[in-house]
Amino acid sequence: MGKNHSKAKFTQWDLDRFSNITKIPRDKVDKLYQEFITSTGKDNRMDKKDFRRFYKEMFLSRQVHAEGTGPSAPIMWSDHDLDKFANHVFKAFDREGSGKLSFEDFVNAYLLLDNGSSASTTDTSSRDRFNYIMDNNNPTPGYVSREQGEELFNCLSQINADDTQIPANNTAWEHHWSQIDDGSGQVTQEKFVEYVTNSNDYKPNFRPTTA
Repeated sequence: MGKNHSKAKFTQWDLDRFSNITKIPRDKVDKLYQEFITSTGKDNRMDKKDFRRFYKEMFLSRQVHAEGTGPSAPIMWSDHDLDKFANHVFKAFDREGSGKLSFEDFVNAYLLLDNGSSASTTDTSSRDRFNYIMDNNNPTPGYVSREQGEELFNCLSQINADDTQIPANNTAWEHHWSQIDDGSGQVTQEKFVEYVTNSNDYKPNFRPTTA
């Protein structure tokens, strides 16, 4: 995550769980992934143009709500807005500056950005989404190392920052890590997720917003 690699390929993720979290039907998830494979060629990496298209498609693929109305892209979603989404995501995940992202990075970004759109997954908590991201990216299941924790903090800061915000500095990161590390250099995933989703600095990233 953030280094153009993931612990496992998307096809090895728990796609039923992904479908439950995002409310995107499983068959549509499979279809979107196949479209990605077809459209991106041999390198299986998406550029910003692909990102904008797939992000919008994934959002619009959510299941119809009980009241009979399906989600629609917010009016605010102009090309300019989608460009801003793409810029934040690539800044957070494209650490090598290649201008390309894997599908795994795209899905991680989608889950992190999915914090209160007009089709908010009200029955899915921020903890559910963040745990799912951790389960599919953490090289040390059940625990988070200092390096992995810093990478996740930085991704959250970058992906949710507006254009006028200064990225989180190392001092801020050190402060957060000191709150949860007992000196062993690692914390349990449960403790890490609990801290991040309740921290005043990062909680707004997970709080539903109104359109």
